[in-house]
This record gives sequence, C-alpha cells and structure tokens, in this order.
Amino acid sequence: MSLNPTGTTNYNWNYSKQDREDYSPELIGTVVSLQEVQARDFSMNGQPGRPKFWPDGNPVMNIRMGVAQQDGTLKSVTFAKAGKKQRSGEKPSLHMQLFNLTNGNMLELIGKTVHLATWAAHPSTGQAWGQGNPRLFVVEEIDNPTPYELSAPLPEEFKVPELFANDAVSGGQPVPAQPAQIQVPNAQYQQPMAQPMQPMQPMQQMQPMQPVQQMQPMQPVQQVQPMQPVYQPQPASVNTAQMPAGMDPAVAQAMQAVGAVNVQPYDDELPI
Repeated sequence: MSLNPTGTTNYNWNYSKQDREDYSPELIGTVVSLQEVQARDFSMNGQPGRPKFWPDGNPVMNIRMGVAQQDGTLKSVTFAKAGKKQRSGEKPSLHMQLFNLTNGNMLELIGKTVHLATWAAHPSTGQAWGQGNPRLFVVEEIDNPTPYELSAPLPEEFKVPELFANDAVSGGQPVPAQPAQIQVPNAQYQQPMAQPMQPMQPMQQMQPMQPVQQMQPMQPVQQVQPMQPVYQPQPASVNTAQMPAGMDPAVAQAMQAVGAVNVQPYDDELPI
C-alpha cells in the first residue's frame, strides 16, 4: 500500500498493475477496519511518494478500509475523501458509493460484506485511467450470513483511527493526542523565528541613601515683654505752691485750667 513505505507485507488490493501476480479487478470481503491515513504523492520508481500536506501545513488524509477475504487473508483499499463535486454527484467517488451503503455513518460498514470491482480502462470509451479520467468502481453489499474472519490478528497499524505517513516506521506512525492548533489562513505565512534572549544587564548598584539632616532644636520662644501700661493723663493737680493764700481752692483750680498763673489774691487790706 502507498502508506506502508518499508513493510514486508503488502495488504493493498492491486487493481491496477496487471503484470503482478496479485492483480485482481475484484475484491470481496467483510469490512474489519476503517481509518484515516495520510496521503502520498505518486511514485514511479517503486518507492513511496512524499507525504502530502495542505497549503496550511495540515496533512492530507485519505480513508483506508481493511477487509477479511473468504480465505482469512487481509486486503486493504485506500481512497480519497469525497469533495464538494463528489458529494453532489458531479464526479465519481468510491467514498460516496460506500457511504451510501450506510445510514449516514461510515463505521456501519464494519461487519458488512462488500463487493468492489473496477476495469482496466474506461468500460465505455476504452480510455486509460489517469488525470481527467478518474477510475470507476462498482460497489455493492453482499448478503453474507457468516461474515468472513481473519486467520491472523489484525495488525496494530489498522487499529488506530488516524495514521501519519512516516518513512522511518513500517506501516506509518500513529497520531498522538495533540492540542488543537491554530490554523494559518495564509499559505505563504512563515512564523518568525524567536529572537535570541538578550543577556541580562548587571543591576546598577543603588547609591547609599544620604543621611537625613537632623532637625535643629527649636529655639525657645522669646518671652513676650509685658506691655507698658498705656499712659493715662492724670487730672491736673492744683499747684498749691502757686495758689495764693486765702484763695478759694475751687476758684484757683478753675483759673489754672484756663492758664492763669501768678494769681494774686484779692485782699482788701492791700494798698490800692
């Protein structure tokens, strides 16, 4: 088979190379396995072609069906998944013909006995199969009360649901569980290479903290000098020294108030 690059046992149904001993235009058997396998390019030198990938980097996956023949031997047939035109009936598809034998679930084929047949060339035109003239198949289910069984255990490579092509491993490489990957919409997009990590710059030493200037002791508050008493005018005192003898003190005080000085007393005894 095209996905078995180095295996010593070839399980693939040979419907195209008439010069080989195992050539047969028909395949009858009970379906024992169904899985997805990575597609490969065609190769003319007998070596497996390169694994196929979509422009976004995801592998192109085909379908491989294993059947147990009446003699207990295992044969497999690998075919492309149906595209839009195959699903609509515009182009022939082995995938759709087998799918139509089920109720909408390909896994229902397991346990069914099927008959597949093809021709060496197009049966109507005689044109050789190739690009633009895809191979035609006839598919039918056979009523088989006793399904055929394998005489040897089913190989492990047929038991996994998905199988990647791997030239270093016989039979392919089972697909490990992988986290979901982000799809790249642009086929020309290339993920930029990670920039090398720059060496860490040595940490600059911190300058020692300047000592905090101590606060100068607070100067004692100068005591407030007591306020000088406001001068209050003293009532004019009677100058008793200038008061004439015998003058009425009240009269003398009144005269002093108006600025009279050296008031001479009136004395009847003084000479005129």
